[in-house]
Amino acid sequence: MPSIYDRSVEKALRFIDTLRVDDTRSEYYEVAEPNHSEHRVYNQSQYLLSILFKKMGRNDLVQRIRMKHLPEEPDNDLPRRRGHKSNDRWCVLEGDVKPFYLANKINSSYNDEKALIALYWFEKNRDQVARKLWDELYSRYDPAKGVLRMDKADAERNLYPVYKIALLGILAKRVQNIEALESVRRHLVAWQHKAGGWETDRKTDLTADGVANLETTVLSTMALIP
Repeated sequence: MPSIYDRSVEKALRFIDTLRVDDTRSEYYEVAEPNHSEHRVYNQSQYLLSILFKKMGRNDLVQRIRMKHLPEEPDNDLPRRRGHKSNDRWCVLEGDVKPFYLANKINSSYNDEKALIALYWFEKNRDQVARKLWDELYSRYDPAKGVLRMDKADAERNLYPVYKIALLGILAKRVQNIEALESVRRHLVAWQHKAGGWETDRKTDLTADGVANLETTVLSTMALIP
């Protein structure tokens, strides 16, 4: 019998499929709403989605996306990511450290970067450095609410970005902290929109803010898969 997490993943995959640009399934919109400013194809998100499909054994979909969008193509999230390649951020999620934009960094004050740097050092077999970062990040987690203490970027918006919590779950899998992983997963399942995706943020009262998007949904799904 499928677990609650399996059912959540199935819903997420159905939502992701509704974001496809066409039936070739080689690229996907960031959001479903046609009049939204982010109803467009972001190169970085195509690469991220290909990693999820790779983890799920859907190499056919990986090839379709990566033939249309090379992992090393310039990112088009401008001006925020001007000068970046599409794979220089999420590459550590598939064990590739060469393109990583924070290579050799020891720490960061931002929750998402702290998680990614920890994954980088695990791939470099520097487990002590990675686990120190994990300890720091996990100390910022409130299991009752399911959120990380806001970093500077979050505090400026007064919102909890869901993708950063999903990254905590992904890192919890790597350090094999089952208690932390289960806590993150329970909250992600509770926050999943009925259409299958995850809204980008939670307000201070933990209600949803924003619309469901591809990046947040892919990372949340990664936290939920075995």
